[in-house]
Amino acid sequence: MFGLARFEGFPSMFGHNRTPVTVDLDEIFILFVFIVLLVTGLAVTLGYGKKKSLCAIFKVGVSVFIGGSLMISNYGQEWEVSHIETKTPYRAGVSTEIYAAIGIKIGLRSVNVTLKANPKPNTPLAGETIDYNERFPWTWDQGRFGFGPNSGLLQRTFREAQRKGLPIPILWVVDYFIIDGENIRFGRFYRTAGWYCHILLWAALPAWILANIFLQSVGRYAAYFTGLVGFLELLSCIIWASVRNPIPLEIPFEQATLKTTYGFSFWLALSTGILSLLIAAVLIVMDLRCPNVLSNFLGINILDQYDEYVVRANELDYMRDKTNKDGSMELGRMSAFPDKDDGVVLLKRRSTVKRAQKDLLRVGYVPVKIPHYDDVYYNHPVNPGTSNDGVESDERPLLLPRRKKMTIN
Repeated sequence: MFGLARFEGFPSMFGHNRTPVTVDLDEIFILFVFIVLLVTGLAVTLGYGKKKSLCAIFKVGVSVFIGGSLMISNYGQEWEVSHIETKTPYRAGVSTEIYAAIGIKIGLRSVNVTLKANPKPNTPLAGETIDYNERFPWTWDQGRFGFGPNSGLLQRTFREAQRKGLPIPILWVVDYFIIDGENIRFGRFYRTAGWYCHILLWAALPAWILANIFLQSVGRYAAYFTGLVGFLELLSCIIWASVRNPIPLEIPFEQATLKTTYGFSFWLALSTGILSLLIAAVLIVMDLRCPNVLSNFLGINILDQYDEYVVRANELDYMRDKTNKDGSMELGRMSAFPDKDDGVVLLKRRSTVKRAQKDLLRVGYVPVKIPHYDDVYYNHPVNPGTSNDGVESDERPLLLPRRKKMTIN
């Protein structure tokens, strides 16, 4: 059976099946991961009620969008892009020129160069497929000058491309990035900008994770970390725009010039950063002015953010008069309590921004019976030459010590 239809007497040998690169595998993998997270989160919301389900869908959608945009911006290859169509030589040893589409995409970690053309018939290149997509990474060392083993990764990759015999337009574009002298330091500046930006975007990832954790417990902390995510993304855009290179990158060809502009990854990071800051601002304002609405929207128990105090009716009236100036207390007068020992559970919100709170103090609806103490009084300093009977009176009601035991009516 082995010798059937084999006339040479050795196994079959097939040539290389070279196919052009059509998608970025890193971006596809990131999209797949976050789509799985989105589908999983939406599947969980099916068991909720209509209103709660809509709130959960909004939370999951926004959270997954911010996280996915963060990672795509980090690994995306379109921080700067440029495309032209021009007449250009093809490769060494071939005098025939081609009319090709040349593109360049610059990311945080590499530069990507594409070349695509349809050779004219009746030419030496008539039967050849011209569809190249080559990536030249620079992560992250600058290396020594030259192309030796101690040089940078970009320089070594360029030398390997020369040995492979890549087309002249691709080598011409990359040549602008490997030169590191005088004012031609495009590769150095882009590598430095990518280094700082990728650090900031990676730092934003744990902040995004913490924001999702606090969305289930404390909305205020979730707002802080969401704002941190937006700040880091905006800072990465600012650093990229200011560090990438002092002069614009222009690569001339015979009929056109490659001039880079900000691409999809840059604008995605910028828009996501602004969106995160806006969401953080809305959450903070709602936490200060409408905490009940925010807690219902996030599905958080509002009572978890309050400390409990037990006070008498007259003490509660005093506190009401004191705090009524800024309206930070949800309370009516307790004159309906006939007994001075009648009291109520007072809820005080844990917050460091007390003046901006709409409702800093709230009253529980469970009345309590406070035991009577006969020897509760204040100690006042006695002026020289006066007796204890001359102590000035204090109109403030006696503030009770905190008691662990209480009797519920």
